[in-house]
Amino acid sequence: MEKIIVIGLDGATWDVIMPLIQKNKLPTFKKLLENGAYGSLESTIPPVTGPSWLAFSTSKNPGRLGVYDFLIKGEDLRLKPLNSKYYRGHSVWDYLSNKGYKVGVVTFPALYPPYEINGFMVSGIFALTEKITYPEELKEEIDKVSDGFEIVVNYEEPKYDDVELFLKDLNRLADKQFKVVLHLLKEKDWNLFFYVHSATDFVQHRMWKYIDKNHPLYDERIAPKYAKEFEKFFQKVDGFLDKLMSFNENLFIISDHGFGPQYQGFNLFKWLETKGYIVRKLNRVRLEVEIKTKFRQALASINRRFRIGKYLPNNLILRINEALKISTNIASLIDYDRSVAYCLGHSIAFGAIYINPNIKNSENYEKIRKKIKDDLKNLSKDVGRPIKVTIYEPENIYKGDKVKLAPDLIPSINDYRCLIFENFDKPLFEEKPYSNRYSGFHRLNGIIIAYGKDIKKGYKIENAKIYDVTPTILHLLGLPIHNEMDGRVLMEIFESNSEPAKRKPAYVDPSYYEKTEEEKLKAKIKKLKQKGKI
Repeated sequence: MEKIIVIGLDGATWDVIMPLIQKNKLPTFKKLLENGAYGSLESTIPPVTGPSWLAFSTSKNPGRLGVYDFLIKGEDLRLKPLNSKYYRGHSVWDYLSNKGYKVGVVTFPALYPPYEINGFMVSGIFALTEKITYPEELKEEIDKVSDGFEIVVNYEEPKYDDVELFLKDLNRLADKQFKVVLHLLKEKDWNLFFYVHSATDFVQHRMWKYIDKNHPLYDERIAPKYAKEFEKFFQKVDGFLDKLMSFNENLFIISDHGFGPQYQGFNLFKWLETKGYIVRKLNRVRLEVEIKTKFRQALASINRRFRIGKYLPNNLILRINEALKISTNIASLIDYDRSVAYCLGHSIAFGAIYINPNIKNSENYEKIRKKIKDDLKNLSKDVGRPIKVTIYEPENIYKGDKVKLAPDLIPSINDYRCLIFENFDKPLFEEKPYSNRYSGFHRLNGIIIAYGKDIKKGYKIENAKIYDVTPTILHLLGLPIHNEMDGRVLMEIFESNSEPAKRKPAYVDPSYYEKTEEEKLKAKIKKLKQKGKI
């Protein structure tokens, strides 16, 4: 039976990797390119980690899934974080589990809480507790192997203004994860193994300014030193890939999006308000701020005089602080009844404009949407400099029954070099990155490498999309593709005389990958036995 290892290098881009290959710094990448197939891999729009990794695992576009960001808009206006319920039952590891294949999934973003599969699962970034594994006892094992397993280095935390601290924590995380992955590959039973390495994303967000002489934050005094550290980190990844090649299995290396510099910032909230599309709850907000501020000042004065804080239980102090917290949530500031269009506080850089549902359901909808588009096209006048604005309409880039949940307009500026943020305090436009710790940002094209006995050598893949990887994996395993997948099998990567090249892709109804009633019953009985109930 074929075995496949799939490695996700979050945010990996040929713009970083190719120059390092040419400098003979990445011998394993060079070997993979010479002995495998490779090319660019087009991400989702927008190229955000949440929807793009979900698109890979399901081979479905955001219009089928209703996921356009890490934060998901439901039928109401509330944004909720992406979690494993959006993966469960729809992902390639679920299909294979149901067909009896052994699968391992390690640090896949937003795959939390972990759930039962025919194998093992370790949650990735955005896990909310320490319960990150299935089976649960696997956590103790990976902690022992790594001396304390780690998932994330939050490069946006102020403490990482200290780049030396960031590098120390980043390298420690990578070493721990690589050790665990190699342990699981050797010690566990698997047919398909997935691992997403998010640190390649962290390092590029935090350190792009050191490798780009045109960057607004480039400092020639320290950039060469940290550019070298940036390079060394990718060499560490290269060394890890070399160890994976020793397993002599089919190997896919992909990224969910590419990367590039982040030079500017555009404040979408302020622009919509300036143009009269957003109306704020000004009186209510001002009143709330005034009351809570005065109450805080009074409490502080009483505490200084009578030291009441030391007599109050901690949970009461926390509840008081929470009650007096002044909301900075964008969504809470908007008067939705009076606003024509608004943003809802999506994750940073995701330009998302929603039109009032009352207007959306009227005959004026297209007229108003066109007016907003025209205003966006003339954005150069508003910010006082020439900029390029690209505007996507959901019906033109997505398909499926959940397109209705998408923003009405999705803008990007200067090919993602300009970050789009939503903030009522910051200026309309800034000629600098969002923060000192956020100097690089995503691009539409990531990478794909395929390596194995049936894969062409030195072949350049063209026009591959992130949706195409899962159908290609299923075909390589001799399995059919279910007919609601949006991707295609990358038949061109296979050697002409190989078995997968000679076999035509087969397509089936989604029910093919569902468990039968008998299998469901057996699974329930097994669970009850494990819990000691029968």
